[in-house]
Parts: sequence; C-alpha cells; structure tokens
Amino acid sequence: MSLYENLVIEHDDLKIRDVHALPSGYEGFYSDGYILIDKSIPNYRKAEVLFEELAHHKLTWGNILDQKDFNNRKFENYARRAGYQAALPLHLIIEAYHYGISNLYELAQYVQLSEKYILKVLECYKKKYGLSTYSNGYVIKFEPLQIFEHHNWD
Repeated sequence: MSLYENLVIEHDDLKIRDVHALPSGYEGFYSDGYILIDKSIPNYRKAEVLFEELAHHKLTWGNILDQKDFNNRKFENYARRAGYQAALPLHLIIEAYHYGISNLYELAQYVQLSEKYILKVLECYKKKYGLSTYSNGYVIKFEPLQIFEHHNWD
C-alpha cells in the first residue's frame, strides 16, 4: 500500500476525498473535518499535500485563504512546517540510514515522497536546527545529508 493510502486509513476519523478537481492553484483544502485533495496529482504528491492538510486540522482554525493577511500566512507556514516534520521525522532519516540509503533519490523512494519535497523538508530542518542536529545517538547533517553515529567516549 502507498504512503498516501496508509495516511487515509490512519485518519479515517476525517473525511478525506480525492475525487474532485480543485480550483487552479490549490492541491489541497481543509475545512471542519473535511480534506479535499486534487484528483489529478500523483499519489506521492497527494501524500505530501495530505501531511500539510492534516497539520491544518490539528493546528490552525478559521478561514486562512486570504494570504495577504499576516496571521493567515503565519498559520499557513506553521502548518506547512508541521507537515514537513510529520512527513519526514528525524527518526525516519536514521532508519533509512540503517537500510543503507545513501542518496536523495533512494531516500525519496524509501519514504515515498518526491526529491523536491525532501529538499524542502531538509531546508525546514536547517532553519530549525542549523546545519546539523543530534537525535537518538546520531548526528544528522543536513547539507549534504549525512548521518553519523555519535559515540560518547567518557
């Protein structure tokens, strides 16, 4: 089963639909427990959009369609960042390292996301942590993406 299908099943408490063509410029939309995903985008992109819309469900409220408003842009970016971190958490990067994943293409195939999206996620992590971070006994460098086991030699 694809990542997108698993996400839909995992969130069966929400009404997630991908049978409609959305207006130009929109790939996803959330309102009051309903998530609409544009039917014409590929499954990997549907998963990427769904992560953001799930973040809107959990973290934002009200109508934020008018992106000229500062608070609406703030909510949009907040949900986008949360979606990125849900789509590719640090522990999944470490897991991929254990499976021998050695480049961006292989990582994209492993996590069922696009390379372009993964680059956006890594950029988000760089803004949050800087060029590297420590997680569960590993050092993760974001540019270039590298994972190292951290040994404490006390």
